[in-house]
Amino acid sequence: MPESGSLPTMLSASSSLGGQSFGAQSLASSGSNQRSPRGSVNGDLVSSTSSNSVSDHSRSSFMPPVAGLYNASASSSSAHLALRYRKPFAQRVLQDGEKVDKPWLDDKKRKSSDRKAYWIFNISLSLGLIGAAVLMYFAYAAVPKDKYCLVLDEQFEGNTINKDIWFHELETGGFGNGQFDWTTDSANNSFVEDGKLYIVPTLTSDALGEAAIMDGYALNLTLSGTCTASNKTDPSCAVASNITKGVILPPVQSARLMTNFSRTIKYGRVEVKARMPTGDWIWPAVWMMPKDSVYGQWPRSGEIDIFESRGNLPTKRDSRGTNQMQSSLHFGPNFLFDGYGFATKARNLWRDWFNQGSHTFGLEWTEKQIYTWEHSPMFKNLEVNYDDGFWKRGKFPSQMANGTLLSNPWAAVQGKDASIAPFDQEFYLILNVAVGGTNGYFEDGLGDDKPWSNDAENARAQFWESRDRWLPTWPKDPKQRGMEIEYVKMWQKC
Repeated sequence: MPESGSLPTMLSASSSLGGQSFGAQSLASSGSNQRSPRGSVNGDLVSSTSSNSVSDHSRSSFMPPVAGLYNASASSSSAHLALRYRKPFAQRVLQDGEKVDKPWLDDKKRKSSDRKAYWIFNISLSLGLIGAAVLMYFAYAAVPKDKYCLVLDEQFEGNTINKDIWFHELETGGFGNGQFDWTTDSANNSFVEDGKLYIVPTLTSDALGEAAIMDGYALNLTLSGTCTASNKTDPSCAVASNITKGVILPPVQSARLMTNFSRTIKYGRVEVKARMPTGDWIWPAVWMMPKDSVYGQWPRSGEIDIFESRGNLPTKRDSRGTNQMQSSLHFGPNFLFDGYGFATKARNLWRDWFNQGSHTFGLEWTEKQIYTWEHSPMFKNLEVNYDDGFWKRGKFPSQMANGTLLSNPWAAVQGKDASIAPFDQEFYLILNVAVGGTNGYFEDGLGDDKPWSNDAENARAQFWESRDRWLPTWPKDPKQRGMEIEYVKMWQKC
């Protein structure tokens, strides 16, 4: 064991790093004033420790810590300097044209892997581009190339609705769907502004007051001479509110415009650019009905729904709201047997919903098929080929549950139209915004807080009594809760 008297020498030697000696100086300066735990100065350390009861064996195995690193008597700055000090990293600036040696790049295995990755990437990219081009070609080739003649190009110029094109249908009975709206020709419900047509639902109470809706008001469109129903005694032309019977007036007013007296087509194309309304239970639609109903009452003569949607804001991706469009064909022997379930298709958007901006919708109708589209004819929604005809497509039974026989209303059609009927006749276009209904378009039991039951006799009253739940979802701006149509075009096969 070294003696205490040789400690400064050892510290000086062991504290020299990088050609600098600082440990001895630190110890000398601090040791002259610092006393040992026994009260003697460092110079008396030997005699002081030799009087301890520690055995000689223990003392001979003791090695004092290196000063300047761990010894408390060394200055803290010296210790930190020793810990931080490192030999400078050798570096220099590359000369012009000098290359950095990268030996790992010369590895043969690496070069082989790089070549494989290069060819795999380029071949995959080429195949992807070729595949995309092939798909686009077939989609384009599938678009009918028949010659079409333009029969309507409505850009909604001016400040009024063109009565030579559009006819307002005025009824109160819900058009067979149990809708809760009364269709009017009021400028509150349909108007042209800034080159666009707006169809807007409003509250009947704004025009007649809330009391009139509930009781004591007779609404008779027949007496006023405004009902457009073919049968003027039809219940759709008149209604009287009666609180005792639970009958109320339609709580909403809206509009329904059609081209039945101006423009019709048989095989052709329809294109409509529009933004859809916002608000719970609002039901916008772009659709077509037969002009003459050759095969009888609905749905024997068919119906073409190009676009239908709901004003409810979606809460998830598969919600049935402003994020979804639906296209359908309606056909069948009577209203109890509608084969639309075999000819309907819905499409959901994940963003840019139908109420957030204008979308283009269309119909392609030929002697071989009918299909609807959104954005472009290459993006089909519903596609129906005629194949074996609509009687077989609908899988209708031979008789009803009560034993009444069901007959094919299109059985007498011969020739090429046999499989097309009832979609082998003139159809006209309809634009409308409905509210609610009991026909099942707004289904019961979906957990969407629907405020009425489709089976209730007073469904209209249930809807109105729950207005505190749905009315806040209707924007105050009438344009936002209405359908905004930029243009309508129709072509007839020449």
